[in-house]
Amino acid sequence: EGVHIRNRHNAVWLTAIVALFIAPTIYGTIALHTAPPAEEPIPPPAREQGKLITVGMIQANVDPWEKWKQTGFQIIDQYVHMTDSLVRRASPKPDVVLWPETAMPYYILVPSNRAALALVRGKIEEIGVPVLFGLPHAVYYEDATKAPPSAKRVASTGERYDAFNAAAFLQPGVEEIPWYGKMKMVPLAERVPYADVFYFLDFLRWDVGIGGWQIGRDTLIFQEKKTGARFCTLICYESVYPEFVAAFVQRGAEFITIITIDSWWDRMSGAYQHHQYAIFRAVENRRWVARCAVGGFSSFIDPYGRVFDKTELFTQAVLSRTIERIDQASGTTFYTRNGDWIGRLAAVVSLALIVGSVVVVHSRRRHRSAQKQTHAQEMEP
Repeated sequence: EGVHIRNRHNAVWLTAIVALFIAPTIYGTIALHTAPPAEEPIPPPAREQGKLITVGMIQANVDPWEKWKQTGFQIIDQYVHMTDSLVRRASPKPDVVLWPETAMPYYILVPSNRAALALVRGKIEEIGVPVLFGLPHAVYYEDATKAPPSAKRVASTGERYDAFNAAAFLQPGVEEIPWYGKMKMVPLAERVPYADVFYFLDFLRWDVGIGGWQIGRDTLIFQEKKTGARFCTLICYESVYPEFVAAFVQRGAEFITIITIDSWWDRMSGAYQHHQYAIFRAVENRRWVARCAVGGFSSFIDPYGRVFDKTELFTQAVLSRTIERIDQASGTTFYTRNGDWIGRLAAVVSLALIVGSVVVVHSRRRHRSAQKQTHAQEMEP
């Protein structure tokens, strides 16, 4: 009877495990079957209600190792020229254009660079399209004693400042330039872990303009003035953190943008893998993703994980596509609302099973040992 009960329990567990593997496939098949066709991925109701936005992207293929050695205006001119060319020939005209991570290779938003900012603003005003661009940004401390230990120092003046790997949104006719500082850092490459404790490890920073970043301060939502579209931007490897991305959608992001430099990987697997992560973020949150990389892969991804207009690595390209704006009134996914509770529950259950297994094995050993001792005592004369 005991053997029969154990076999029944094993069958139940096996059925549950098989169901866990099969259920996502069944759900995915149903979801894709009900999705709009890939040839026309925006559903008619969204088109009728005007819940659309046209997003342009610039893949300039600037060498990430060399750009910090060039003059900033040389690179800016390249982006401006490619943006102007895209806007002139794209139909419909983009409502917003993305430039990739640190496309602007110096601190253009600091007061000492007002003239340079005015020049860039003037060029974007001429093109007539808002531009979201990656850049380094600095925030100075009036009182150096209030700066964290990891803050950088101006050698000539002793001023302390925090440097951020940031994204800024410049809109024609809008004076304010909101910026977002990257919040999830690549360890060592972008920030020494626990940098405020181990600030003396400053020598570990890379000497290519990307080391020693400070952690961003908030999950910012950008808003395009003309269409009213609300969107977020993820910088590089922030896109691999599922709940972090969902937090932006919870705050009202109608679509997701990713700006990144994957050229560091050359043609190794990293660039390919990083692009695949973006597909998960689109499906988890049922939002369009516009992914703009310096040298590829750039693409658009719809809420069902289907990839459009994917570029090749190490090529120059401009993209433009009309995508759907999906607001919270249109619905949020279970994952967006609840996050990784299934994963946490699975971890707790796994830990409980491990502890339970250890207890059972230990109990059986003690039982067998007791049986052996009893048997040995019975065999004694």
